Amino acid sequence: MLIGLDLDGVVCDLGPGVAARIADRYGVASHPDTWRTYDLRELELGVPQAPFKAFLDGVFADPALYEAAVVADGAVAGVERLLDAGWRLVGITARPAYLAEITTAWLTAHGLALEAVHHTTVGAKAAVAERLGVAATVEDNPREADQLAKVCESWLIDRPYNRDYPLERARRLRSWDDAVGRLCQLRLFA
Repeated sequence: MLIGLDLDGVVCDLGPGVAARIADRYGVASHPDTWRTYDLRELELGVPQAPFKAFLDGVFADPALYEAAVVADGAVAGVERLLDAGWRLVGITARPAYLAEITTAWLTAHGLALEAVHHTTVGAKAAVAERLGVAATVEDNPREADQLAKVCESWLIDRPYNRDYPLERARRLRSWDDAVGRLCQLRLFA
């Protein structure tokens, strides 16, 4: 059985790198645990919105952000436990395809053994998941998680920036430990 894992926010934590760049550019201290919106362009940091949005577009286009990213808490152990339970794992990410080589190198360097990574756009992950025949997905974008729930079991991993979003179809996970427990249970009864 196949699981589709989002990368950023699920196995990879871009938050510290983004916060550091915001502080460097605008002199504003902002910690990812205080962010209450998935779309960082909606953050209210007391800086001009139009330049801030353009700045964030540049930040997320920069390969160095992804190269220097840290692993999300529990991801390495979680991936290993899912593999040990017999799951096959693929990445389904909205990262641009030009980041494919960096993404693969980062996963390898951190011991995250995914079979493949599928690059797509925001809002198109459900089509990829359906095409691949995934049984379940783990996501951090609440809107994407609800779309994925139309084609498979969809789980939203809890993050400060997605807690205020109501879910229609997807279900919440507290942590990677919770993800492993629920997904291994799903595998048992499949």
